[in-house]
Amino acid sequence: MINDHLVIRENLYIWKVFAWAGPLYLGGLLIFWGLIAGYIPAPRQYWSAQEITQFFLDNNVRIRTGMVGTMFIAPFYYIWSLVICSLMRRIEGQNGLLSQVEFVGGIATAFVTLVFGWMFLTASFRTELRSPEDIQLLSDLGWLFFDMTIMVTLLQMCAFGTALLLDKREDKLFPTWLAWLSYGVAATFLTAYLMPFFVSGPFAWHGFVTYWVVLSGFFIWMLLTCYYIFPAIRKVEKEDDELYR
Repeated sequence: MINDHLVIRENLYIWKVFAWAGPLYLGGLLIFWGLIAGYIPAPRQYWSAQEITQFFLDNNVRIRTGMVGTMFIAPFYYIWSLVICSLMRRIEGQNGLLSQVEFVGGIATAFVTLVFGWMFLTASFRTELRSPEDIQLLSDLGWLFFDMTIMVTLLQMCAFGTALLLDKREDKLFPTWLAWLSYGVAATFLTAYLMPFFVSGPFAWHGFVTYWVVLSGFFIWMLLTCYYIFPAIRKVEKEDDELYR
């Protein structure tokens, strides 16, 4: 019994370490993709091939540096998602499906980050030797992958929110309102599927809804979830201490 308790305590220590992968991903995405590469605010969807190419030429080193950093921090997202998955299993049991959906969504989101970073990086690599049409194609592919794969993160959020509502503890691992926030942010993600039908306005990839509302929602959801993961781990730790007392 004592050995089992020690193993559990060691595992929970690893959970605490891995939980920091979320803030690292969130901060890294903001710094590398947003600020260094210059994707906050986003390049305009209606730009011509020549204008897109000029954007990559003017910001070439910045974009390459930012995208290398983006691809470096991408795996931290699935590490963070694994901690959430482990906490969800404490709610629904080891064989629960919601935790599996959440973790697969986390892996897929990390993959999406790798791929759009790779596409933008390719557009910034030897830009001066490529045609403007090729640069525009690579940029379009990057934005289409960025927006049109959003369903994997949407499903992750919905699975997470549902698990929170199923928590029957008197002192729940996460606050119930975080479940409803997860559903609300996930609902805004659906607007991204309007992006291919617009080149300007609120539903373009640089638009108020598709870019600012959706991206802000994702950052807020991640920030709040990161904050509440650590108290949730402490609650699990307390439950295990009482069990093995």
